[in-house]
Amino acid sequence: MKYCWLSFGALSLLQDLVKYHPYTLLVAASLLLFPAPALASRIESWRFYTGQNKLEFRTDQDVQPSAQLLTEPTRLVIDLPGIVLGRPSFSESVGDGAIRSVRFGQYNKTITRIVIELAPGYIIDPNQIKFRGITARQWVVQIPKPQIASGNETMNGARAPVASNPTSGNSIIVPTLPLITSGGMIQRQPSRAEGEDNAAISPNFATSAPARLATIESVQLESGGRQLVIRANQPLKYDSGWDRKTSSYRITIRPAQLAAQVKGPQLDANSPVLRVRLREEDSHTVSILVQPAAGVQIADLNQPTGQILALQLQRGQSTSTQTLTPRATIPVPSAPRSATSIPTLPQISSGKIVVVIDPGHGGPDPGAVGIGGLQEKEIVLDIGIKVASLLERQGVQAVLTRRDDIDLDLEPRVQMAEQLRASVFVSIHANAINMSRPDVSGLETYYYNSGADLARVIHSSILEGTGAPDRGVRTARFYVLRKTTMPAVLVEVGFVTGQSDATKLSDPSYRSQMAAAIARGILQYIQRMTRS
Repeated sequence: MKYCWLSFGALSLLQDLVKYHPYTLLVAASLLLFPAPALASRIESWRFYTGQNKLEFRTDQDVQPSAQLLTEPTRLVIDLPGIVLGRPSFSESVGDGAIRSVRFGQYNKTITRIVIELAPGYIIDPNQIKFRGITARQWVVQIPKPQIASGNETMNGARAPVASNPTSGNSIIVPTLPLITSGGMIQRQPSRAEGEDNAAISPNFATSAPARLATIESVQLESGGRQLVIRANQPLKYDSGWDRKTSSYRITIRPAQLAAQVKGPQLDANSPVLRVRLREEDSHTVSILVQPAAGVQIADLNQPTGQILALQLQRGQSTSTQTLTPRATIPVPSAPRSATSIPTLPQISSGKIVVVIDPGHGGPDPGAVGIGGLQEKEIVLDIGIKVASLLERQGVQAVLTRRDDIDLDLEPRVQMAEQLRASVFVSIHANAINMSRPDVSGLETYYYNSGADLARVIHSSILEGTGAPDRGVRTARFYVLRKTTMPAVLVEVGFVTGQSDATKLSDPSYRSQMAAAIARGILQYIQRMTRS
């Protein structure tokens, strides 16, 4: 099963139209078919794996994240410089265990902030938080298992709940794509990763009946004026961001109403805010507008418990600094070089260098069949065509053994390479193992006789360009390696039976990354060959 990544901007537009102007849905759907010009670098998509404590996000341009672990409550703050969120701040619940929510907001004009918030009373080891750049535009954050802090309690005095044992494959995948049925009804269906039968659905996208109104019971300054705390009688859902018209920070809560006697905080000349306005915008929406005093920065909006929001206020520091002293700065590795970066080569006469690209299997032979019916022949044909196209752009004559889903034996593949007197032969395949081993993933590259250098160069390029697990360069007596007289390799781009590899190989953008990495390796080898 394949899932769709929908842009934040498109999703926000569609949700607003569905909610407030249902009759314009068909117009909105047609508008989404036409790409708009990119005005800024944005987050394209994200997902959180609840059972693995893992966050994955993608941007449309290269980014170098930075991260800090803050306390009271514990939260991991990830800043993405040069990235614009492109929609109001929002928070998504990811469960009722130790990790409660993932929040996105525009920290300032040039930084998007992601906050992973833990339940009160939990801590995590900062040394075990790992960032990995699959590419400079796709990042994975692995969070260790949270632990209950010794003697720590929640704000209401109760011990923090112990996380349940969620199914290891569960994930929150945001956003989801609304579906239009033939009867005109609007339904929301969760996207699901390959093999994930119990994907949790974000509450903001649930299809249940409208929730009861939360009643805002108090809005008060606490912690010596360092926090504006909002309390309600039941869990809150909110958006937040700057309101340019009023020069205030707006917190929008829905569905919600104000209690009859609720008032804002008592303010004086030393208060960190000049004004707090409470508004009922309609029968189910409450807005709280906060205008900070001179020298006071609005820093972070936390949700320590479902019924409490805490807006952090900071005096006398730049907006680029953190509100609270971080428990630790989390090291983030440098962003990988873009996978589409190919070494500059002189234009080469097409009669001088010939590369044969051999997508394995085809026709009635699907090759390996993996998770969700993923077929090797389809994956490798797509990658092979992209590799050939990239090589042609660099002046290298690239010949495909097959361009379509046709049946082709091994011998004709070899004969084609020999008749063309090819300089290089690269066969592209996908690996497989028993379906009971979804834990096995990774890259393997094979050679037989004269292809050792070619195998090592291509293998290294793929590791650098995709971050694939390294299963090594090996020798093998495959027919296409034994029978060819030029340097020849067989690349196993991943396991269609591996949960991680199957998810990535199902993604056209990842296949493009793989193709660029293979092409780069071939070009690097040709550079060495032409110099010697």
